Amino acid sequence: MPDVSTANDLFISYAHIDDLPISEDQKGWITEFHRILENRLAQLMGEKPKIWRDQKLSGSDIFDDQIVDQFRNTKLMVSVLSPRYIKSEWCNKEITEFYRNAEESGGISIAGKSRVLKVVKTPYDPDDVQPELRRVFGSVLGFNFYDFDDNSGKVVEYNEAFGKEARQNYFSRIYDLAYEICEILKKSGPGGACDAPAVVLQEGAKTVYLATVTGDRSEERENIARDLRERGHVILPDRQLPMNAAEVESKVGQFMERADVAIHLLGSSYGMIPEAGDRSIIETQIKLSAVETAKRGVERLVWLPNELQDVEEKQTDFVERLRVDPATYQKTDFVEGTFEIFKGLVVDHFVEQKSRVDTPVQDESGEGPRVVYLMAPPDDEGKIEPIEDYLFDHGLEVVIPVFAGTEAEVSEAHMENLRICDSVLIYFGSATRQWVNMKLNNMIKASGQGRTLPIREKAILVAPPDSRHKERYRSHLAEIIQISDDDLSPLNTFINKAKSKE
Repeated sequence: MPDVSTANDLFISYAHIDDLPISEDQKGWITEFHRILENRLAQLMGEKPKIWRDQKLSGSDIFDDQIVDQFRNTKLMVSVLSPRYIKSEWCNKEITEFYRNAEESGGISIAGKSRVLKVVKTPYDPDDVQPELRRVFGSVLGFNFYDFDDNSGKVVEYNEAFGKEARQNYFSRIYDLAYEICEILKKSGPGGACDAPAVVLQEGAKTVYLATVTGDRSEERENIARDLRERGHVILPDRQLPMNAAEVESKVGQFMERADVAIHLLGSSYGMIPEAGDRSIIETQIKLSAVETAKRGVERLVWLPNELQDVEEKQTDFVERLRVDPATYQKTDFVEGTFEIFKGLVVDHFVEQKSRVDTPVQDESGEGPRVVYLMAPPDDEGKIEPIEDYLFDHGLEVVIPVFAGTEAEVSEAHMENLRICDSVLIYFGSATRQWVNMKLNNMIKASGQGRTLPIREKAILVAPPDSRHKERYRSHLAEIIQISDDDLSPLNTFINKAKSKE
């Protein structure tokens, strides 16, 4: 490893053409990337990082041995890939020389993480990648700084010149990259890569297998990954999966054996089928997580958006097989709904379990009013006010969800309400059936979230507007109560049971 006292933290490798500004009043993409990454790393590290890049590039492919000297004293390399980069003799030499020096000076990884990080600025043809680059990047996870337009299928790079959304995506992704770099640098202490420990989980942290996804779900995957990393959880896979089917099964299986939780996000596409395989990587990951669930009880969260467009026929078949497979529902939350609903469930799942000593418990003495948790989605906040008043006027203490705040704040308040309540009343008004089912699942899991007594009364309050799926709604987990806007008397039986001292 390089001398820690004098080493560069980071070398940015790029093609000259990728730093040409799109308009005269803009700085080049690489120049801005360098500046923002440096600032974000300084915020995370508490000190300014030592970042080096060759700013004298003329665009020629004449390789400078001075750069090789820098490699001997550099901890990490960020390669900004593009069609020009992979064709450039200069860039190819940079990456291979850095890799060679890394192999000779402490190893190519630090605590299991590659010292080479891949940033993809612009998509390129994989067939153009030279064998040496393929060897280096074969197992390296990439940070893509682009998306595909849903309508046209065209590439939209993350650049402020392409609009507000592209700019927001740019900052989100560069923050992800900075966080990853910071985590690796923390482990590249004076002892060097060989002495750096493997990942050590923080107290309460979990190892999460966040399954790789098809392109239409990459943004949501990054959203979840970012949140979990910030909470201290370890995300797998931490490297790119192989291209051969047998190797994919082996590697995913190894990752799954380490995981406490598996999360899967499904999209419109069935996904890539690896070489010599007959099913996609997406399906393979689902199958292998089910194996770990059956073997050792690994919990799973699976999301299928409820408004998918242009779904591939293979994906339709796969989803139908999932729906009828009993293994799909074993210790699994299978959510068909919006990403906001699914993300809320994920956050709920990872809220740190509070100890029974610190958690307010139900009144076991029988003294004092009983507590009812009246659940409703934000859209129904106004509609539940008369119900809240009715319950209170009949002698019950009522708690309701937090409707404003961060996702973490809303989720933690929800779990706290489930811990302290005596009974639960779920308002089924504007919500979807899936939302109601999710809240029932939350209620079932509450016994593992610090409760000391079972929930006494559980009911679903079916309210206007009327619909066929509401009329047919059934559950063995909770009583069904039908009400109208002007008559709340059907609640009386529930109220009497909830107040009972028995």
